[in-house]
Amino acid sequence: MSSPALSHGRVLLLLVGLTAMPALAQAEEPRPLMHPGNLDLRLEGAASLLPLSVEAGAAVDLGVIRVGPGTLSLGAEFDVNQCALACWVPNLFSERDVSRRDFTGFGRLSYHFTLADRNYQKADLYGVLLGGVMETRTTLTAPDYRYEGRGRAPAFGLGLGGNYFPSSSSRFFVGGEARVRFSTGDYALTLTRGDYAFTPEDRRWTRLGLSTAFFLGVRLF
Repeated sequence: MSSPALSHGRVLLLLVGLTAMPALAQAEEPRPLMHPGNLDLRLEGAASLLPLSVEAGAAVDLGVIRVGPGTLSLGAEFDVNQCALACWVPNLFSERDVSRRDFTGFGRLSYHFTLADRNYQKADLYGVLLGGVMETRTTLTAPDYRYEGRGRAPAFGLGLGGNYFPSSSSRFFVGGEARVRFSTGDYALTLTRGDYAFTPEDRRWTRLGLSTAFFLGVRLF
């Protein structure tokens, strides 16, 4: 027969094992995967196609809830887009000079996940839905006239990206994000010099762009 002391020892070992199991399971999870309570801050630079432009911005994402093998996060971002080749090249072959700048504020809904055997110990991948507002400002200068325009409209987008941590203990990461965004609206135009009759084409603006962003980030919590 087992002694009472031996039975008590077995019960104690069982309790210790059950207590340690959640901690071991958590330790085995890929650390780069965003978890509820994690907060990521990123500074980014991007090049956009359609139109050809450059942009800079900042974004923040907060892990909210686990869903299946991944995590849902909520966040926000702000970007400034400057028309580049799409404006500079036509300006070289025309008497008109066009300058355009867009400001975008987005809310972000992301799902973070990892891929087994694909750098899952260092990479946090995600898909993201974007929704917010775009404000655009444009100036057109010609020999006989000059006008300025401002417009504001809802903006939407979706993308796919990833954060890469160089080591398991690092809070800093690098990454990239490819995204498609769309917005369209009407300018409020103001003639500042000369005489010009605005056309419907002058008043309407549309932004449908594919951009690739690269960023540096830190996981604050």
